[in-house]
Amino acid sequence: MNFSGHSSFQEVLQTARTQVQEYLNRADETIIAVARSAPDGVSERMMKLIQRKGKKVRSTVLALIATAGKELPEVDRVAQACAGIELLHLASLVHDDIIDGTTLRRGERTAHVEWGNKVAVLMGDYILSQAMRAVIHEKEREIPLELSSAANRLIVGEICELDSTGDVNISLERYNRIIEGKTAALIEASARIGAFIAGFSKDDVEKFGKIGSHFGIAFQIIDDLLDYGVGASNLDKAKFTDISNGLTTLPLILYLQHEPENNKQAMQELLTRTAEAGVPEEICRRLQKSSAFDKTKEMAMQHIMDASEISDSLPKNEHIETLKAFLLSMAERGN
Repeated sequence: MNFSGHSSFQEVLQTARTQVQEYLNRADETIIAVARSAPDGVSERMMKLIQRKGKKVRSTVLALIATAGKELPEVDRVAQACAGIELLHLASLVHDDIIDGTTLRRGERTAHVEWGNKVAVLMGDYILSQAMRAVIHEKEREIPLELSSAANRLIVGEICELDSTGDVNISLERYNRIIEGKTAALIEASARIGAFIAGFSKDDVEKFGKIGSHFGIAFQIIDDLLDYGVGASNLDKAKFTDISNGLTTLPLILYLQHEPENNKQAMQELLTRTAEAGVPEEICRRLQKSSAFDKTKEMAMQHIMDASEISDSLPKNEHIETLKAFLLSMAERGN
């Protein structure tokens, strides 16, 4: 499969999905079966949540790597792992939306808006339990361990982020610790699980894990930009969610590190008034006027290039080539 230097994120994602479509379709069937077998009051709500189709980035990464080994794995084995990853991701989104007060997700009202916080929390818990159950019979012990470890890291990352709410002086080190947990951990787990299923060596499993980590960090950094509308196209969630929730993401961290003191003070004053009309737009304008957005994108690109460099040391085949193209296209994704 040849990719031009101009292949978009969506084009490469579609190519990747096509290559592993059988596995993704079976994973969808598995998730639907989980929802249908759930008790009354849970089943209908879960069906509504899973019908809001996401990009399936994590399960696509898992399936691409799982099918990049010397022999093709059992479809059901890959599907169960993909279902576990997607269910864990869905559970985290339900909980995230409650924490952040997000009202829109994938163009639909979020679970807590639809059913209230109490039911939404319990729905997230139920989906999390089903994620773990999806891989409970996996013969490779490392796979359920990877999934549970990703869940632990995700939760710790979220707590770390909550502890940092309203802190405009958050360090770059703490920011990295947050996103390594809340976003990168699940993509890293997807890559490692795929590598375990494919039968790669221990060294190669570690390499795939590092690729997944760099991928996830870059993915979150680009999300930070998309929250300001930078590079966004058909964005299906509200803008300025982060600053409205008191979260200091990478563009602001870089701005406050590099701007003169008077600009810093003016920005810090604006950050106390994010609920006022026009203030988020003014913050965005100041970030745009500075080099903050450009520096943020450069940092995302560095992680993408680091992941790409690691992929060059892996066995060469069509699916690894697609994974690399996937990485390189991510900097231009618009949603």
